[in-house]
Amino acid sequence: MNAYFKFEAFASKLTRFLAGFCLMVVFVLFLLNITTRASFITWNPTWIDEVIQFFLVWMIFLAAAELVRTGEHFLVDIVTDKLHGTATGRIFRLVATTIMLVTYIIILYFGIKLCMRSNIKVTFTLPHVVKMSWFYLCIPVSTFFMVIYALRDLCYAIADVITGGKITLKLDEMKAKAKEQDEDAIAIEKAKQALKESQIQNK
Repeated sequence: MNAYFKFEAFASKLTRFLAGFCLMVVFVLFLLNITTRASFITWNPTWIDEVIQFFLVWMIFLAAAELVRTGEHFLVDIVTDKLHGTATGRIFRLVATTIMLVTYIIILYFGIKLCMRSNIKVTFTLPHVVKMSWFYLCIPVSTFFMVIYALRDLCYAIADVITGGKITLKLDEMKAKAKEQDEDAIAIEKAKQALKESQIQNK
């Protein structure tokens, strides 16, 4: 189990670093693209748009994998919040986790097929050695990690049903400790608090 947690911590750091790097490249290239549109600049690189697309899709899918790991991806939590900690909530979580796992496996399968089919296709402005499969590779890579995290969540959900909710209590404690140490989470909470205070003042 410790080996898995070490793997997850390493995967988290790697995906965050790569997603941040991709964001930086996209930002720089956007500025370059805007600058080269000036009338007095004759240099107009045609490859910028495709490179931006490449790093943008990789950033999105890498960040999506990390959000799945932390459970902060987009979800409708009206029902889950009300049922949290109850027997019905545990069954509901087990069903939802199973659905997510199946969904990720399907995306992984078709993502691999898409990469294999697009390996013969080349880009429009980049050198011919760059294949379109390089763009689509972010799909199976990110969903591979999503499948692993979904399997983890499924194991937690099964154990939670068996133990009568003890796993949920432990996970809540772990999430609370992680948020206390996570600089991003602290910044988000401060921003939320500031927004609430400004809304109260405006009223």
